[in-house]
Amino acid sequence: MRHLLPASFRRSTALTAAVLSLLACVFGVLAGTAGAAAVEEGQLVPFVVGGQESSVSQFPWQVFVFLPSEKIECGGSILSSTTILTAAHCVDHEGTTTTYPPGDVMIMAGDSNVNGFPPASAETRFVSAIRVHPYYTPQPNIKDDAAALTLTEPLTPSSTVQAIPLVASGATPAPGTALTVSGYGKQEGAASAQPSGKLFSASLMALSSDACRSAVGEPNSAVLLCAVSPTAATCQGDSGGPLTEGSPPVEVGIVDVGPEGCPAGQPDGFTNLSAPEVRAFIEGSEAPPVAARPTALPALKTIGSNPVDYSPLTCEAGAWSGAPSFTYSFQVDNASAQVLQSGPNDVFAPPSTAVGLPLVCIVQASNAGGVTTFRTGTTPAIAADTVHPGASISALKCHLTACTLSFIAYDPNAVALSVRPAALYTVTVRCPRRKRTKKGKKPPVCHATRTLGMTLKAVAPGAFRATVSRLPYDRKITFTVAVANAAGLLPLKTPVRATTLRPPKKKRTSGKH
Repeated sequence: MRHLLPASFRRSTALTAAVLSLLACVFGVLAGTAGAAAVEEGQLVPFVVGGQESSVSQFPWQVFVFLPSEKIECGGSILSSTTILTAAHCVDHEGTTTTYPPGDVMIMAGDSNVNGFPPASAETRFVSAIRVHPYYTPQPNIKDDAAALTLTEPLTPSSTVQAIPLVASGATPAPGTALTVSGYGKQEGAASAQPSGKLFSASLMALSSDACRSAVGEPNSAVLLCAVSPTAATCQGDSGGPLTEGSPPVEVGIVDVGPEGCPAGQPDGFTNLSAPEVRAFIEGSEAPPVAARPTALPALKTIGSNPVDYSPLTCEAGAWSGAPSFTYSFQVDNASAQVLQSGPNDVFAPPSTAVGLPLVCIVQASNAGGVTTFRTGTTPAIAADTVHPGASISALKCHLTACTLSFIAYDPNAVALSVRPAALYTVTVRCPRRKRTKKGKKPPVCHATRTLGMTLKAVAPGAFRATVSRLPYDRKITFTVAVANAAGLLPLKTPVRATTLRPPKKKRTSGKH
């Protein structure tokens, strides 16, 4: 796994002086080795702390990968009797994509303790060929950290030597999924500590792609999987080993990156074997589909300088390579990480329940190579809307008993509006039943307001036209526009326009008398 290490703990590159010394390294396996690889100070480099000692019969797919001449130790997994899967950084020259000669690499299978002369049950094999992912980069942002090793002779299947199937392509473990990691690496993170050579394992929990990218600091989230344990962590010597899920198990990841000192409780990064970009390589492709990568960062835009409830937020995807399709997840940016909306819609209007909460948008870019996530910046805490909407009537045109009202309605924060135009006039109605009027007095006259709804049509953003017909002549007709925004706020003044319709004058007719 590539961990942050001080410069004094770099990988040794001294060649063995004699064949006997080489054999001693092969069968006396490197009691004082450095980690699986190392890097310059302040950079990520390859290397189970807090785990439990385990038997290889529990993890019969686990192998020990080592380069005796370079004092390099790693883990690996058995894909078939002649193919081993490991990390690319386990077989490359430090910080480069140049691999060591295949003959320098060996593997040991079927052994629970690789420190010492192997027992008769262990199988040791040389490597005849190395395939490294064509897009593998070691630094500054590691990606596609996978290598397939071909053995000179096939392994003999047994209770301690078995192949493991891979997770289905595209089936990245969901956040919270229980995972297991195993390896021969260090059991404590101190730079001076050395691995015991015994096989250890630990239980981890899968993290979301966004949490993974944020924690590890890698932009290549499509090809990276993260997992964490409050009590355990991978460490130097575990690089290239398997991360598994379920029972019967499938391999979901390759031990890849992690923080200096191998601290428990912090995420470790693994090459994601469900990512099509990685999976296609393992299955033999030398030109796998490439997952999208951001070339201009996503952004979350607000209408005003400070976001308010019901005012739309727009998640801009930014620019991406690989022509991906997008999914936008608006979520609370706190420990709850509550998702408020997720899907292809890049606009979200936060409800009143979001008041006081900061929000963020997670952009998921998907193509044939996989799914890459990136997050926008976080908004200030959502405030309650206190700005009133406005409305005004711009024109009223009538013909005979029909009228058309033109008006505008707007909200400074672009909060959604409800608009209800109406025409009102007074009519004479039958009065409620009362006692008989006294002789000689006129009966009472009662009136009521009749309201006619109007047919509404939006003619431009914020501009509307409303029509109504069958209005009466010779009565005062008042037109009003009722407006309210989603926060329940009304205009400070309701727009009103009034008119009285007159019947057309009859044309005079001429004739002889």
